[in-house]
Parts: sequence; structure tokens; C-alpha cells
Amino acid sequence: MNTRNLERRLLLVAADSPPALVAGAIAGQIRDHQQSEIQAIGMVATYGMFKAVITAQKFVKNEGIRLVCMPEFIDTDIDGQRCTAMRVTVQSAISAD
Repeated sequence: MNTRNLERRLLLVAADSPPALVAGAIAGQIRDHQQSEIQAIGMVATYGMFKAVITAQKFVKNEGIRLVCMPEFIDTDIDGQRCTAMRVTVQSAISAD
């Protein structure tokens, strides 16, 4: 399957999501679409999400890409239960280094 033709998707991060795999998905979306959206609910998942963003920056640094993050709280429904999630929009910027 050619993933470069797929549309950008919201990446949902769980407490047990491996940060390195999430980072690879973020880096891939940045390379293909110059943007990635990641969402997490809960302290452990949110920590893993930000760890993945930091790791993704390491993955794309040698390509002259610098990541810019815009975090926000959003209200969402899970199984009829309303909860607050952290969503981060990550965009690429050309590095001045």
C-alpha cells in the first residue's frame, strides 16, 4: 500500500502506545502533509504524546525540518461519556540552523 496517497489522520495516543512508533507516524505525516494532529486522554497518554513529538523532531531534524506545536484542550465523547482530551497540532517549519 502506498501511504503517501492516504489522507492525513488524527493519531490517537493511548497510555500503552510506544512513543517511538507514534513519533514515526508523526514524522511521516509531517513529511507528506507538513502537519500532524495527535490526541491523548489521561496523564500517561499525554506524556507519551509529547515524548513522541520530541522524538519526531529528532527524526526530521537532519532534513532541515523544525516542528512547531499548538496544544489545545478539546471536549470529546467516549462511549457516551464526555471527557477532555489534549490535542496537539504539529506543523513543519524550515529550520534556520
